[in-house]
Amino acid sequence: MHSFSFQSQFKTTKAKLFDWHKKTFALERLTPPWESIKVKERIYEGNNFIDGGRIRLQHELIPLIKLNWNLIHKNYSEGNHFTDYMIKGPFKYWEHQHIFEDSGDSCSLIDDIKFDFFTSNKMIAEKIKYKLHKSFHYRHKILKRDIEDENRNQFHEKLVLITGGDGMIGSHLIPMLNSMGYGIVQLKFSDNLCETKHHDFYKISWNPYKDHLPILPKEISEKIKFGINLSGENILGLYTENKKNKIRESRIISTNSLKIFLEKNNISLESMIHASATGYYGNNMNTNLDESTPKGSGFLSDTTEEWEYYQNHFSSLSNRVINLRIGAVLSIKGGFLKNIYRPYMFGLGIGIDSNNYVSHISIEDLVRAICFIMKNDKLSGVINAVSPNPIKMSDIFNDLNNVLKPLINFKISERLVGKFIGEIGKSLALSNQNIIPKKLLNNNFIFLNNLFIKSLKNEFGQD
Repeated sequence: MHSFSFQSQFKTTKAKLFDWHKKTFALERLTPPWESIKVKERIYEGNNFIDGGRIRLQHELIPLIKLNWNLIHKNYSEGNHFTDYMIKGPFKYWEHQHIFEDSGDSCSLIDDIKFDFFTSNKMIAEKIKYKLHKSFHYRHKILKRDIEDENRNQFHEKLVLITGGDGMIGSHLIPMLNSMGYGIVQLKFSDNLCETKHHDFYKISWNPYKDHLPILPKEISEKIKFGINLSGENILGLYTENKKNKIRESRIISTNSLKIFLEKNNISLESMIHASATGYYGNNMNTNLDESTPKGSGFLSDTTEEWEYYQNHFSSLSNRVINLRIGAVLSIKGGFLKNIYRPYMFGLGIGIDSNNYVSHISIEDLVRAICFIMKNDKLSGVINAVSPNPIKMSDIFNDLNNVLKPLINFKISERLVGKFIGEIGKSLALSNQNIIPKKLLNNNFIFLNNLFIKSLKNEFGQD
């Protein structure tokens, strides 16, 4: 039998630290970005999930190699401890005990793990301990940041309505909001009528392409005070005319459908945040672009302008309407970073010889910014969701090569790239956008990953 233990101190009460772990999406909030783990099913048994609940996970080690875990939460003692036991999975034995202890004016959390293999292998055991240490260092860092913010860790009567919650941004945002104590109402794009309800999470199917829209129970609709619209066709892919039509229509149709849904359910909001895009600025050679910079040119710029036009129709339903112009999101789970990271998975380091600026933002800072905007009634209208430090395209690959250390490096000229990636690809990869998040900075939002290299190290657990 092998064992591993990790302990940290937290400046909060034991009761608050324990309550944080009762939240539905606590596991998703704590899972490191480099760990490809998906929750496939939750089954509630007791008063909360960690009291007798069961969970089924899928862990992707490498592409096409996936491990399934079935776990049960047992040995529950309110405010003191609970334990995860593996019922079925890749180990002969797995037990993870969460122990909470008072420590003067603070408290401590001890994660104690015991595991065993079907065959004895000391080298593999040491490798697993190394990975566990890396993982729990990240977990405790996130937990400390969340739990020590007294404005976050509380229960809110107000609910947050989200569309596009299963996408890259939504799958990070929902656990963040849940960690802050908000209940979530997710409209899931689906043809099949379905409904999921837990004590702090409510999911209902929604198809914006059909006339029939769901009607929520009054006790739910009356509590919805914040809206976050993340719906829309992924702009990455093969850029045919059909793809361009889907990009445009998915944004307009889903936005209009959401407005009708709010009207039918008599929902009045304090704030409505719509995902928009920095593509609005086009290929702009100005030194600094902020929220007051005029529109650029091209398909993405034209589409974003039309999109925001329909977003602003929500002013009759919400005290504030926000057009969140999001830059290149840095997450190895999807989007910009995932696509440029693919060659590195095979030991190939690449580079594009270009001095064009890319305006980026880490996934953690993006979801933190959304929560910040949601609560700050001074913020409305267009807001740039980008780091204050844009980076040159050539430097992106220098940072990637320094962090990931590929076996082979080669460069591609900007001219050669332009021949293969088409109109929208050029707008994404080769546009020159030195964008400043002026409104966020003026309202004292603090970026945790203000540099590309910091975002990169956070995603790969090297900070």
